[in-house]
Amino acid sequence: MKKVILILSLLSMLDAGAQDIHFSQYFFSPQTWSPAEIGNFDAQYRINANQRTQWREVSRPYTTFAVMGDGRLGFAPKEMAFGISLSNDNSGDSRFNTFSFLAGSTYKYQLTEDGKHSLTGGLQTGVSQIKINTDDLTFNNQYNGVAFDPNRSNGENLARMNRWYFNLNFGALYKFQLAPRKTIDLGIAGHNLTQPKQSFYNETGVNLPARLSLYGQSTWMINDRFDALPSIRWMQQSSFSEVVLGSAVRYILMNERSLYRAVFAGYYGRIGDSGIGLVGFEIDAWRFGLSYDINVSQLEVASRNRGGFEFSLQYLFGNPREKLDLPSKYCPVFL
Repeated sequence: MKKVILILSLLSMLDAGAQDIHFSQYFFSPQTWSPAEIGNFDAQYRINANQRTQWREVSRPYTTFAVMGDGRLGFAPKEMAFGISLSNDNSGDSRFNTFSFLAGSTYKYQLTEDGKHSLTGGLQTGVSQIKINTDDLTFNNQYNGVAFDPNRSNGENLARMNRWYFNLNFGALYKFQLAPRKTIDLGIAGHNLTQPKQSFYNETGVNLPARLSLYGQSTWMINDRFDALPSIRWMQQSSFSEVVLGSAVRYILMNERSLYRAVFAGYYGRIGDSGIGLVGFEIDAWRFGLSYDINVSQLEVASRNRGGFEFSLQYLFGNPREKLDLPSKYCPVFL
């Protein structure tokens, strides 16, 4: 019965449309967050990997994976950065799969000569594929009046089992760099500007809605050892909205020219849906984050408050470490 409640709830949320994949650790998946985040870090190159698993207790697990890389290339002006990303999402018993390959670029404009204020604009485009597998699904037509008969036709006349589409995203970011460990970022992003078709029946009017995001984040030095890392994000996609806000605190264990060690922990709330606990550590150019969603929405009847684990890994490289200003390189962590 609990599975039935969950499935019905999810279907009512989807409203016959589609929604984007997202990570709770959005600050560790920069290119799914906003195209303007491409190149927003203090090194030459960056690689991020993210993996998320949820609803394991009530259904076939929903799994999401993404890997992305961005950086500054020698042939382009230093104000420009480029990035590519791959993501794959597999959802539920239908194994509804979404695969995306995106490429983007940003240009950073210094608003003041001292470099404390800057504005970055970014564009991202690419292709995605959605597909479905009905092997593990059951339909009303497969009941013969007495029992379920898997050999009966499901009665569905799907015109296709997959669909490719083109997409376009944009982003803008204002950055205030007061000091190496005192920064404020304010951004806006728009995804799915092409609003591509999503129907497997080739019906019109079934499109992926555009998604608007507003966000802010900061790294604020408390003292030589501690940094506060608050963040807030609001998103709207069709009739669905999401607000996530919270903060982490970072403790710097070691900050020498050849060694850097830090740990961080925090809590974020997805209002009306879940709480997100986060822990992680930084070792030189590496960052690792682990989070867990605690479901508190109306789906908790089926989920028993269990959401999902999420892992993130980040690596910065390309500049000799001895030439880097370490406090600047490793702040903010959420980039």
